Amino acid sequence: MAEALTNTFRLPPQLNVTEGNVSENFKKWKRQVEIYLVASGAVKKDGAVQVAIILNCAGPNIVDIFDQIQWTERGDEKKLDKLFEKLEAYCNPRKNEVLESHRFWMVPYQEPFDNFLTELRTRANSCNFQEKDRMMRDKIIFSVTGKLQELLLREDKINLDKAIKICRAYEQSNKHVKELRESTNSTHTVNKVTHHDKFKKKTYQPESKRPQTRHPQSQSKTSYNTQINNKECNFCGYKHERKKEKCPAWGKHAMRAKVETILKLNARKYTQSAQHKVTKKKMTAG
Repeated sequence: MAEALTNTFRLPPQLNVTEGNVSENFKKWKRQVEIYLVASGAVKKDGAVQVAIILNCAGPNIVDIFDQIQWTERGDEKKLDKLFEKLEAYCNPRKNEVLESHRFWMVPYQEPFDNFLTELRTRANSCNFQEKDRMMRDKIIFSVTGKLQELLLREDKINLDKAIKICRAYEQSNKHVKELRESTNSTHTVNKVTHHDKFKKKTYQPESKRPQTRHPQSQSKTSYNTQINNKECNFCGYKHERKKEKCPAWGKHAMRAKVETILKLNARKYTQSAQHKVTKKKMTAG
């Protein structure tokens, strides 16, 4: 049952002792191994089993280093704390506080703020600062920029805890403002589209499909459009090679059709008026 439970947990990564900051690599690796031993229940097992688990997680390079270790007393190779001491001594042959301090001050600011704070705490633990909280406070103020830095500098007698609260509150408020702006912009876009559709211009409709009116100009255009749809122009006899092709003098023909339509309308009105006068005279004479 214990072996099945152990297999359900992810194994820690191998310990890298050839690249990067070896001392930092060991600290992170050790922390992950300790969590794995507790989560898997391996801390209840014999020391030799725990050492074997650690060597299996660390990788073949660490196994070679383990075989070359000179143990002070017999049986130390089966003790977990002794193994960690030897590996730490191998990864930290000479601790340089000046170099660790340089690495601390060179840590770049990153978001979210808690990730940046965790990195600072890890670096500060290796620097052996006499006033660690003050150094971390100054590093935070020096690293941030813009409005957040202004807020921090505005505070009187600011300490590390107060600086952390201000940074977290500022980051959270920025997220809320961004969310509100995105929501407002999306609503404004929807309203703009709706307003545009409401007052959208009507699509163009060909004259042939438009409803006819009694206006002389509309009648003249409709009349001439009907004529140019034929294969031969009714005015000059021009033969169209394609449907709806206009003859060279279509502008004059359109004007001519318009004039003829107006004359016909005026003649019709004159005739109706004359007939009305004749009818009125007959009725008067009778």
